[in-house]
Amino acid sequence: MGSDSRNANHMVDAVQPPTADTASVALRLARAFAVAGIGAVVLPAVATIGAPVHGAIWQGVIGVFVAAAIAAAALRVATAWYLRPVGVVVAGVSCWLLAQASYPVAAWLIAPALGIGIASSIDAGSARRSPANLGLAIGAWLLIVAARWGAGRDAAMASGAIIVTVSAAAALIARRAQSDGAWGGRVLAVGGLMVALVTAAYIGATTPSVTWFGSLAHHGPRGSDEVALTFDDGPNPPYTLQISAILDRYGVKGTFFTVGKALDARPDISKALMDDGHLLGNHSYHHDAFRWLDPRYPELDDTQAAFKRRLGVCPALYRPPHGSHTPFMANVVADHGMEMVTWDVSAADWATNDGTLVAKRVLDRVKPGSIILLHDGIDGNIGADRSVILNALPLILDGLRERGLKPVTLDKLLGVSGYLDAC
Repeated sequence: MGSDSRNANHMVDAVQPPTADTASVALRLARAFAVAGIGAVVLPAVATIGAPVHGAIWQGVIGVFVAAAIAAAALRVATAWYLRPVGVVVAGVSCWLLAQASYPVAAWLIAPALGIGIASSIDAGSARRSPANLGLAIGAWLLIVAARWGAGRDAAMASGAIIVTVSAAAALIARRAQSDGAWGGRVLAVGGLMVALVTAAYIGATTPSVTWFGSLAHHGPRGSDEVALTFDDGPNPPYTLQISAILDRYGVKGTFFTVGKALDARPDISKALMDDGHLLGNHSYHHDAFRWLDPRYPELDDTQAAFKRRLGVCPALYRPPHGSHTPFMANVVADHGMEMVTWDVSAADWATNDGTLVAKRVLDRVKPGSIILLHDGIDGNIGADRSVILNALPLILDGLRERGLKPVTLDKLLGVSGYLDAC
């Protein structure tokens, strides 16, 4: 009979309605997720959409969910008081990095650090208990979005950093009998700082406007009416000389950053560009994905040697492939007496065949002093189809003229020599 009684009790328990605690789990998790999402759910999206290289909505969505998921997970162990200042540092660095990022994919990389930072900055216990936090989180999101569309991307990032700092300060003042976090808190603190550091290194190396890894120019004087049209990855028949012919029709000279292997393959094209008054620059020898990581960076010397051998000149300007650069590369460039040049306007012309779209992207972003990135080749490969530039270039030149902007070669825009006396 005792056994039957226990079985009956189990059956009764099975059909019992959930307790108040059980029924409120979903609501408590929703509140925790909402508070953890202050900035984490909004910042990657507002930073990604409208980045210098245009991002699609789905790219922003990925950044959002990565940040929010990691924030919600980190919130479970973010109970140690010392995580508040660590969280502020990590989240603040993440907001700053989002404002620097040029490529949408960077938001996915920054999102984990941002999620950890925000979860570490708030009072986890309060997040799970107070319904008011849901309203505060939504208000914070709306503030960030309003700052983004009303005052720009930098304002949105600053708003996010301020919100995180205020939240952390409030949590520190409250100091509700929090535990020391045991190993979970320590792992979260060290992990957050490491993720932020690695992400900062990646952004510094791959963002064309970032200078903390070495001196570079990414635009000219903003008070000028001049801009520079630059073309990467050639020479590339027949498109390079067709581009030159379009420039000639408008009375404009461009700057062609030349890949060494393509120069060796078709020196006649580069010689024709020089004879026509265009400026040539060094753009590495192989234009691959890994050689830029070599601390010695022999690519620079190899391309200078190709210029000397084929054309009898030594370029003074160097552009790193994909804009990727390291402090070691910057030292090699400086040791050669050269200047590293990137850009501030990119149309992502390698990813579309729509010349009208390429022109629109350029004209939407161009400013006085801008350095405009276009491609007459792809990775130095002879025969790459660049007809999109032939369609876009007249529209770009007409648009620049309407805006009162005059294209010049980079040496003129930057006020430097185009060629060295010796390699």
